[in-house]
Amino acid sequence: YSLWLGGQPAMRRAALRRAALALAAAVAGAKPRMKHGKPYPETKAECGVIMIGTGDYYLRYSARNAQRIASLAPGKNWCAAQPDLDRVPVVYFHDNVNADALVRKGLGGAEPRFELFYLGTRANPTMAKFEALPTQRRWARDYKWLRPQTFARSPFRTTLNMDGDAVPCGARLVEAFRAFTRSQAAVAGLWHVEAKYSGLNTGFMAWDRDKAKSLLAAWADGMRRAILANGTVNHDQQTFAAALGATRGVSVLRFSEANVCRVCHRADKTSHCASTCPSDSCWVDHRDWGPKYNKAGIDGIAKVDGQSKWKLSPG
Repeated sequence: YSLWLGGQPAMRRAALRRAALALAAAVAGAKPRMKHGKPYPETKAECGVIMIGTGDYYLRYSARNAQRIASLAPGKNWCAAQPDLDRVPVVYFHDNVNADALVRKGLGGAEPRFELFYLGTRANPTMAKFEALPTQRRWARDYKWLRPQTFARSPFRTTLNMDGDAVPCGARLVEAFRAFTRSQAAVAGLWHVEAKYSGLNTGFMAWDRDKAKSLLAAWADGMRRAILANGTVNHDQQTFAAALGATRGVSVLRFSEANVCRVCHRADKTSHCASTCPSDSCWVDHRDWGPKYNKAGIDGIAKVDGQSKWKLSPG
C-alpha cells in the first residue's frame, strides 16, 4: 500500500490530509485531558484576586463570593500593568476533586466566571514548583500550609488575596489595587495587633510578585520549620509576621480600617448587624461574620451596596 501511494503523490497527499483531519476531529471530540493536574493557571492577566478553599462546605459557599468578585465591572485603568483590563480576574485554588460539582451547586447551576485551579493533594501537589506538606502526618488545619505556597505562585504580577468572608463593596474593590500601586510597596494589608504577634492580616492582602518574593519565601521557610518542630501549625499569620520582621528591604503599606471594614464582630441582641459595607469608603467588608458566616455572611447577602440588611442564623 505504501509503495502504491509512493507512485501516486496526489493520492498520497489526499490520504494523509484525510488522516490528519480524522485525527483532529477525534481530538476535538474527546474529553479534555487532565481535567485536574494542570501545572499553572491559564489566566494571563497582570492583576487579579486569588482565593483558596478546601472543604466541601466552604468551597460551595465561598464560590458565591468568588462569582461576585469576578462579576464586578470596574472599568479600565485600575491595573497599572494592564490598563485595558476592565474586569477583576479571579483564580480559586483548591484541592478538592469534587470542586466542579460543588461550585455549580453553590452557584445554583450558573457557569463560574472565575478559574478553578486544582492544586493536587497535600502529599502530592500537581501545581508546578508547589512543595508538598513537609510531614506525612495530617491534622485539621494543615490547609494553612497551602497559603504561602499559593501566594508565592500567584499568576498575577499584582495580587490581592481575599478570604471567603471578605465581601467586596462593589467596584470600589479595585481601589485597593490603585492604593497599593501608588504606594510602590511590596505588600499591603490591614495591620493586626494581637497578644502573640502583630502584623498584616493575610485574609485581605496585596503584594507585588517580584518585590515580595523574598518575603513569601521566608514565610514558607518559617512555616516549614514550625511544622517540622511542632508537628502541626494552626495559624499562618504568626509565621508571616515573623517573616516580615526578619526580611529586610520589604516595604509595607498599611490599609486603613476606613477601607477594610470590620465593623460588626458579632450580632446584637436582635441578631442584626450593620448594613453590608456601611460606609462609602469601604473597599471590602471583612468583618467577623460569626461561626456560621457561610450561610449568613456569604449566602445571606442579597446586595452589596451599603443598603442591604441581613440577619445572622441562630446559634
